[in-house]
Amino acid sequence: MSRRRLPHHDSQDSEYDPTPPYGRTHHMPHAVAQPHTEYVEFPSPFMAASTLDFLTLKEFRLRALTSQILEKPNWWQKVHDETIVAKWRQEFVDQDAKMVKTMGRVRSEPELNAAYAVTRDQDEFYWREFRKTRWPRDPLNEAQLDYVFDNLRWLAEQRDANTGIQATGINKVYQSFELIPSNLKAALIRGASVLESVPDAEKDWHPGTNNQVLDLVHPSLFCFRIGKSLVKKDDGMLYVPTEEEYMEQRPDIYGAYFSVSTEHQWLPTDFDVSSTGAVTALNYINNLHPDLHKPLINTITAILRRFIPLWDRVLSATLSPEHLVIKPNPFRWYEHVKDKEPKYDDYNIDGVRDRAAYRIAHAKYRSELKWPLIPDPPPFTPPPTEDEVRFTLKGRKIQVIVKMANIILTPENPKYEGGSWHVEGMENERIVSTGLYYYHSSNISESKLGFRQAVGSGDPPHGNPAYGIPSEQNDDQGYMAAYGIDGNRGFLNQELGTVITKEDKCLAFPNIYQHRVAPFELVDSTKPGVRKILCFFLVDPTITILSTSKVPPQQHEWYLREIRKPSPLTALPLELFEMITTRLMEEPERPGRIITTEQAKEERQKLMDERANFRVEHNKEIFEMEFNMCEH
Repeated sequence: MSRRRLPHHDSQDSEYDPTPPYGRTHHMPHAVAQPHTEYVEFPSPFMAASTLDFLTLKEFRLRALTSQILEKPNWWQKVHDETIVAKWRQEFVDQDAKMVKTMGRVRSEPELNAAYAVTRDQDEFYWREFRKTRWPRDPLNEAQLDYVFDNLRWLAEQRDANTGIQATGINKVYQSFELIPSNLKAALIRGASVLESVPDAEKDWHPGTNNQVLDLVHPSLFCFRIGKSLVKKDDGMLYVPTEEEYMEQRPDIYGAYFSVSTEHQWLPTDFDVSSTGAVTALNYINNLHPDLHKPLINTITAILRRFIPLWDRVLSATLSPEHLVIKPNPFRWYEHVKDKEPKYDDYNIDGVRDRAAYRIAHAKYRSELKWPLIPDPPPFTPPPTEDEVRFTLKGRKIQVIVKMANIILTPENPKYEGGSWHVEGMENERIVSTGLYYYHSSNISESKLGFRQAVGSGDPPHGNPAYGIPSEQNDDQGYMAAYGIDGNRGFLNQELGTVITKEDKCLAFPNIYQHRVAPFELVDSTKPGVRKILCFFLVDPTITILSTSKVPPQQHEWYLREIRKPSPLTALPLELFEMITTRLMEEPERPGRIITTEQAKEERQKLMDERANFRVEHNKEIFEMEFNMCEH
């Protein structure tokens, strides 16, 4: 899979003046890094992963336990109370004991025979259980518990008391329960009610969601249509860029065949962020009428301001190297094993091989004796800061795509089945981070958002994703036991855990992770339930893409509303007035024409079909590359 990379630019100008004004990467005067750098490039979810620092299951457990504490009220105070900490430590030991209870159990002969009959693999029964659990087999110990709570006390110091911004148990993901004040929340609910109160026939149920997801604002509706939509030049003239012209103005697009759309792009809104963090919308938010929805637009802008420091944390962490605390050596993790692997010939009694005895002995060896030794974490120390990058959105123009949606459950439709693994957008949108505000929930069970990352050695030679991954030949058991990665035709990805999503939580995470909404359902099955969410998709702040500042509104209804306002135009004879309004819709397929909501929905379906195909290819090329250690 070939890609063209964007060269670094040497311009010393902090301003940027391409024509048309979108697409070029430019000098970044506001990035602050240790050591100092003048150029910042965010990692892309569309490039093959190039990390060989896999997360061990043992470190995953440390993070999962940490995550549980970070969800508790006033945890930052309670971690200094030894009585409470002692209680939590015991709870973790008990919880872990249940997780590891069956991990080391030798299977009975009937179980092994049943597994062998199906898979022809005496180990498959054991590993099938392990794949589902993805938890270390070795019990939690005092050294690991010490690390968890020493880390938590440090995280308490890093928590921002003014905003409530704090870490989660997943690296690079941050959250806050206190980011949005009650008056802004109430204003958002009022503004959303205007969108919710339209007649039933006008409600926009997202296609394919069984009338459970109600779109209030969605970027796929009235998206930019390459080769069809108008763009405003610097001189104010309007034109319709062709596909070639569009691509020429986007040198930041790396050009992988599967990750670039030649038909559609979501439209962000430009916002100015002052040096103090104040946010001003520079043009319309797509699918929100500037007059009809002005109070809601003002509220969204005010909420966006609150997300700036949250994004600063996420973007800084995304640009900074990750420091794992447990790094085993795959070439030495069996040095402690003294027993020899059973051989089939050793179970030859009077010329008859005892297959059942061999399988049990071999399973015992594989599941109990030959097991990689993964070290405990060293005593906790704060992560090093010398290579930390500190990035801020303050003092910049940023581009943000806005989405609002409700998930509505009813007694007739009581369970939301969850989503699929995905990143937001394609390379056209260059989204680097998502910000979510869960502003209302009622009568739904606990909901979680899961994350996973791609791992591997980058774009490997000869298309072999196992190339460069350090391991002994065919050590698929070692990688499964150490990292939860299946080296026997499994996928090169790691699930990082989940974050609980509840009312009032603001959450931000990098787009290099795939995410997935877990299923949830009604608590009281006799009553309806709902979850309401405001989403912000942040475009890479080091580039500029086409936005509502350059693309005029495409909504036919908006233009009709304008020309029907009292003016000399409405004083015309009715027949002449209707001729003018009809003219607006002539030749709807002609480039540059505005479109009706129904036409926009038809275009949205094309976009959704395109992106469904993209997700399949994206997983195949990046997040679900097959890992076969036999080809290593």
